[in-house]
Amino acid sequence: MVRYILIGLLLFTLILGLSVGYIIIKFFPRELPSLVLALDLKNLLLSLLFLFLYHTFDTLRVLVLARALGIKYSLWYGYIVSFINTFGATVTPAHLGGEILPLYTLSRKGGHFYQILSLVTMKSISGFTFYVIMFPLTLKALLENPKEAKELLILVISISLILLSIYIIYKTLLKRESFSRGALFYKFKRLLFRYIITSKLFLKTKKVYFLYAILLSFFLYLSFLLLGIFLLKSFNPSITTFEVFMKQLPLLYAIFISPTPGGSGVGELGAIPVFENYLPSDLLGPYVLLWRLLSQYLSAFIGGIFFLIFLLKDIRKNNVFELA
Repeated sequence: MVRYILIGLLLFTLILGLSVGYIIIKFFPRELPSLVLALDLKNLLLSLLFLFLYHTFDTLRVLVLARALGIKYSLWYGYIVSFINTFGATVTPAHLGGEILPLYTLSRKGGHFYQILSLVTMKSISGFTFYVIMFPLTLKALLENPKEAKELLILVISISLILLSIYIIYKTLLKRESFSRGALFYKFKRLLFRYIITSKLFLKTKKVYFLYAILLSFFLYLSFLLLGIFLLKSFNPSITTFEVFMKQLPLLYAIFISPTPGGSGVGELGAIPVFENYLPSDLLGPYVLLWRLLSQYLSAFIGGIFFLIFLLKDIRKNNVFELA
């Protein structure tokens, strides 16, 4: 697990460094301190509030599902799980770490692997329902702004092809030894059977909990979008809230489908055509980087610290979950 996180972290740093470097060279102003001081403090604080609400709804969503499966932990630990999930999603390709790290954090509270796997599945499905519900509005936003839609699509495809090429080269150069199946295959089959049974029973007997998770997922993504709106208002108080809400939807989908760690590259470069009509060029770069910092990287940094603390504690206790 740690090895893949380190590889993802290296890839994330490379992509983020290139995209941030491009933004700094092309869009960053020389009068940055004076521009920062001119920000509307009220809207800036509201954006921080929605960052807190984002993690609150994420915490409550996982907590509801965990309680339904008999996994108990405190609300405070739930916030830590949320931050660590953000860290995992940020440093692994296609946000996979956000689904994998709960297997580690929740197993520390006594949950069985197949239970946590079912929980992660329910969490993912509940989150995906937001994208299904909002797809008609996103399609409307894309049709109303074909130039931005084209730029986002080209960006996602280009970065995906680059990553695919890197992966092919990596697999070609690195020769991995094959492993015997035997007992490992038996354990996997047993785990899969328990996982399927647990998931079926959950959907059959815990429908109310699942509906709560869907509702909390909706508020989670709504908080994410409102964070961007009020942060933009701190730069430009005259913007129309619903218009910016609609503009952000295609970008949210682009980040979601991006194969890069945490949507890096796509989030930064994709935000430029989305927000450039609301800000002058000397404010666009600072806004985009501050938006990504608040919406993703600050939480990932905090989560990374907690993950490292947990990991060091578990190494001392010889209780590490799949370190290899």
